[in-house]
Order: sequence, then C-alpha cells, then structure tokens
Amino acid sequence: MTTTLSWRHPRTWSLLLISLLLVGCSTRFIYYWLDTAIAWQLDEYFSLSASQKGLLNQEVNGLMAWHRQHELPRYASDLDTLAKAVASPMSPAQISTNLDAVQQSLTRTLENTIPRAVRLASTLSEQQVARFMGDRIKRQQERQQAFSQEPKAKQLAEFRDKMNTRLEFWIGEVKPAQAPLIAQWAEWQYELMPPWLEFQEAWTMELDQLMKQRQSPDFAQALTALLAEGDGLMDGRFTGYTEQSRQRTINWLSAMSQSLDISQRAHLYSLLKGYAKDFHDMTRS
Repeated sequence: MTTTLSWRHPRTWSLLLISLLLVGCSTRFIYYWLDTAIAWQLDEYFSLSASQKGLLNQEVNGLMAWHRQHELPRYASDLDTLAKAVASPMSPAQISTNLDAVQQSLTRTLENTIPRAVRLASTLSEQQVARFMGDRIKRQQERQQAFSQEPKAKQLAEFRDKMNTRLEFWIGEVKPAQAPLIAQWAEWQYELMPPWLEFQEAWTMELDQLMKQRQSPDFAQALTALLAEGDGLMDGRFTGYTEQSRQRTINWLSAMSQSLDISQRAHLYSLLKGYAKDFHDMTRS
C-alpha cells in the first residue's frame, strides 16, 4: 500500500512548521536526541511496559537509521536549493514547488513511520488506550473552550506575536511595512480555527473508535488510512478549508518574500545555507 500525505490534512502544515523549526541553533544535537525524545514522549502518553519499551526502541532506532541514510542527504540538497531561491523574490509557483518537496519528504517519512506505529498500537492495553484517549479528548475540549471564551482581539494579538517571533528568527528584524502581512496571517488563523477544531474532534472520535478494534484483522489498514489520509475519511467536508489554507499560505509566503529587504534576505540565506551544511556534514558522520 502506498501512503499519500495529503496537503488537505490540517496536520500537514503543523508538520511543515515542526520540520522548519527543527533545524534550529543546535541542529546536530537536536537531531541525535530525537530518538530519546520520541521514546520519552510516548512512554509519558502510555506508561509503557518493559516489553513495549523494547519494541518502541527497536522501531525508533530503525526509523532514525533509515532517516539518516535516506532523508538527511535530501534535506541538505533541498535546503541548499531553497537558499539559492530566497536570494531573490519568490513567485507563488516557486513557493509551491519548494513546499511540494517538503511534502514528499514528509510522505516518505510517514510511509516508514506508520507501520511501526501500527505494530506498537497493536500491543496497547485497554488501560493504556483509555489513558491516552482520555487525555487527548480533555485537551481537545480545553482548546475548544479557550477559543470560544477568549476575545477575538486577544487571539489575534497572540497569533501576531507568534508569527513575529518566527519571522524574527528567520529574517531578523521585522519591518513596519510587513505588519499588514502579519495581521492578514492572524486573521486567517482565526477564521480557520473553528473548522480546524471541528476536524480535530471528528478525527479524535474516529481514532477512539478504531483503537477499540485493535485486534481486528483490518486494524492495521484502517489505522494507516486514518493517519495518512486524515480528513479524506470524513466525507471530505474539511478538504475545502485545508485546500484554501494551502493556497493562502503559498500566496502569503510569496508576498512575504517580495517584501524582504536586502538585510532580511541575507539573514534568511545565511540560515538556510548553514542548515544545509549541517545536514550535509551529518550525512558523513
């Protein structure tokens, strides 16, 4: 079965952000610590038994070994290509092409990860599943409550602050002329929050029902489909929102690229070239 990571899946944009922010100030340290971080996080979620921890370590080590061999060289090449592209203003078509390269990388990683996740999920007890799902449902309810109760102005301010922080890292000082773009991004985030929360609730309910059928012969195929296709399984009623989000993001990134001055462009170029070198060096270590 070939897994396709759809751009329609709202989590895709979160994964893109994680992928970008991962290559931070201590790239090599963070990357080589990932296997431990993944194991710690999953153990916290499920309180794994000794045998489950052994299986988890085996799967995570296998995933990381594959990723180092097959994906890091691609990261180095893609980041080097992107660094050259950002030296000049980028069109929406150029942005789309570079985001597609990230999608392809995420798809390959997902294809390698999902079978491992399925094998681990099949070993979970009723108590472990109940603990995990209870925590997820609680957090989902808290997010929904926070969105419904917080004033719009406060949420927009928080979205703007987060984007300003990200931009300061990637392009240096944010200029006043770029404030309208940041405000536009914040408005979009607020507008799309209700369908995103609705999707998260529907997806969580699907997962809850599926995890109760872990011993079913169809469990592996069903979980793979849920993890890989996401909103495509729920009558497609969320796909319009996420396709809209993708196109808006492409146009926004192109507009931001057009707005960069020489110092901002140089800052971004230097960061990307540095990360490309980091990943290239890591492929040889």
